[in-house]
Amino acid sequence: MNTTAALPVRRRTAPAALTTPQQLTAVFTHRALYEIAAAVPAKDRVGRPRAFPTYLLLGYAALSRVFRSGARTAHELTDPDLWAVVTAAITTATRMFPDLDIAPPGPNPPHWDAYRYARDRHLTDPDVLVAMLAEFTRCAVDQAHAMGLLDPGGGGSLCHPHPTRTIYGDGTVVRPMYRPPAAERTTDPVTGLEKVTYLDANGKPADAPTRRFDPDGALYHGHAGPVHGQNFVAWSVRGPGPHQRVVLAVDRVPRPGQEAETAVSAFWPLHHIAGPGIQALVYDGAMRGVHIDEIMTRAGVVVINKVHASARTATRRGKTTTPRWHTLGTWEHETPTGACTHHLAAVDGAVSEITLDDSGKLVVLGALDRTQVKRPRRASGRYHFSVAYTVACPSGNFTAWVTPHGAPTDTDHKRADAVRVIAEGEADFETLYGLRNDAESFNAQLKRTLLVDRAMSLGGRRQLLDVLAFAVLHNARNDYRARNRATHHNHLHAVA
Repeated sequence: MNTTAALPVRRRTAPAALTTPQQLTAVFTHRALYEIAAAVPAKDRVGRPRAFPTYLLLGYAALSRVFRSGARTAHELTDPDLWAVVTAAITTATRMFPDLDIAPPGPNPPHWDAYRYARDRHLTDPDVLVAMLAEFTRCAVDQAHAMGLLDPGGGGSLCHPHPTRTIYGDGTVVRPMYRPPAAERTTDPVTGLEKVTYLDANGKPADAPTRRFDPDGALYHGHAGPVHGQNFVAWSVRGPGPHQRVVLAVDRVPRPGQEAETAVSAFWPLHHIAGPGIQALVYDGAMRGVHIDEIMTRAGVVVINKVHASARTATRRGKTTTPRWHTLGTWEHETPTGACTHHLAAVDGAVSEITLDDSGKLVVLGALDRTQVKRPRRASGRYHFSVAYTVACPSGNFTAWVTPHGAPTDTDHKRADAVRVIAEGEADFETLYGLRNDAESFNAQLKRTLLVDRAMSLGGRRQLLDVLAFAVLHNARNDYRARNRATHHNHLHAVA
């Protein structure tokens, strides 16, 4: 009989979720809510004056992600206790941000009709939506700086970027509440745009569908198969602890095949604000050579992603076939016995040495160790990366400098598509590329705020407003937690 006493088991408990009153307080004590609302024109050109301040309607949109629908939000706010929490939070925000002109909320909460009217009339106006997205990014970068993220003076380097200075992005397709109507789709050979012809119950062309549908939905193809819906991208950064993610930018993909272009387009305003605080970015294989080369040469930021499947070494029945590589050239160095040459190629993104075996077949000797990354800026204003690798040689190791950029004649950006400064299999890659899992977590959290994981709004701009509202809610909750942690720490320090 074993009489040894069992040791106590220490379990790591997840931080408690915020209660509904705490989430309401978080939203209406979040400075960004008021600054984003200030980007919306205060008055309409026609019609009656607005009954509710814009920040209250934007907060209503954020609470719709708490309660999962706009109609239920209106019902919940009729509870005097919850409305008292909102008004108390607004009063607190007035004291916290004396430089902001925060109008009083009024005696009554906003109702569903008021929010729907505001959403359809001015919150989803294209120019207003662009202004709100830009202000959201500016506020999010300020929040990241306050949390010690994207610090230009922080750790890391171009050779070994720091996770807190690495942004990461991903796209996700949100399915509509209603099934797409029967239609025939053709592509215009000149413009490349898709033409949709709707069909009636008998399969004949109709002017318009006979039931509700999402007019901006489209068929997107991903690793899980085709999905009909709308695609949204988001950029984020996070700290080492729980609840330290900050969503930095969100946007909508206008049509299939443009996710990478949309992600790059959303990156530029973010980079303009964060600047040297960003050392690297992480994205999936949707980002190809043309996007990678543009980001690295224009922004001087290291791009970390896997090589596209079309250029990766294939596997068959668990066995790898002949490696697919991109030849980089021949490097020569002097030895006591004369010149010695080595042939380099990019294999699955990693700069490697290749040679001929006894049968005359090319084989890979192994990936090279990266030792230094240089990023001079040329007279054109663009950056040019050069990476130093150690090449092992029996006559003496030497350093080979390799650039991930192609020659001017490489108009297809094949070299940028094949070469990675930080390649799969390296320790830095495993650390930084793993941040993509956090992006997928954000996507899953977004969909959990919807009914049966489907969009509650019809139309691209309305759904983008919903995604923006969730991003505001997400950052507000983490800002609330960070402020409470700081208050708790200061209290313990004072007691000590």
